[in-house]
Amino acid sequence: MSEHRKRIETTLSAPTPKLVLPRLPFLLVLSGRRVGELHRLREGPEQVLGRGESCDILIDDDGVSRRHASVRLEGGQVTLTDLGSHNGTWIGQEKISSRVLADGDRIRVGISADLKFTYADELEAGVQRDLVSSAYREPLTNLHNRRYFQEALEAELAAAQRHGRALSLLLFDIDQFKVVNDTHGHAAGDTALRAVAASLQSGVRREDHLARTGGDEFVVLAEADLEGAQTLAEHLRRAVESTLCPLLSGGALSITTSVGAAVSLGPAQEERGHTHQQLYEAADRALYRAKRAGRNRCEIETLGPPA
Repeated sequence: MSEHRKRIETTLSAPTPKLVLPRLPFLLVLSGRRVGELHRLREGPEQVLGRGESCDILIDDDGVSRRHASVRLEGGQVTLTDLGSHNGTWIGQEKISSRVLADGDRIRVGISADLKFTYADELEAGVQRDLVSSAYREPLTNLHNRRYFQEALEAELAAAQRHGRALSLLLFDIDQFKVVNDTHGHAAGDTALRAVAASLQSGVRREDHLARTGGDEFVVLAEADLEGAQTLAEHLRRAVESTLCPLLSGGALSITTSVGAAVSLGPAQEERGHTHQQLYEAADRALYRAKRAGRNRCEIETLGPPA
């Protein structure tokens, strides 16, 4: 056998080297409305966990302070520090002020928000993100789905009633959506749904919950009183109204939405508060009034303290 042929056969039979990806630090959310979310921790400034809009890692569960804790990756180590939170930061059964994290540490912030510190490569992280996306997002618009919304509504309403806060539920329904589908085809209808989703996404605050719950219905859940709900509903209605959807046949399609909002102003006694079903039905009644009054408008129904 020639030396040249030997070299070729040796090369072909040699084992393929394994691809070794670097393992990176992450925080995995184990409970609450953001269960399954994976947050990459990066070298440099601290990353803040909490309910506040400016936080790097949003943990919007009841009992979590606006700036609850921070994590800092420095010199290959990750340090978790409590930021003077009301309900404390825990690793396992121990309440901590500051601690270097070890792989697998279980963390609790507030009353019931659980996280896990772990190392994973980007391939493993990608699988985790795909699992979360398929469970809580719908594929056409990539907004949260009905399952996510129902869980968020129950949790937010319970928290609002415990703390005496107002909570607003806004329902958005595309005007004449059946006509869009019948006249321009379902591809145009899908384009309209994605355009409305993008308009709403750009207009809500980070702490608001936005979802598509089916068909041409979208919902926004916001911590807002009557005045705040009116302002937000009108802001989002105008954002959709100014959107144009391009058609495959040429030209563009104007879209409008009708908005029905319900505002719960119940007291801080959960057992006397409104149910999530009552809040949704009130928003649906307001939406119906908006449709009957000519569409492309907002109607609001206020739920005062229950009898």
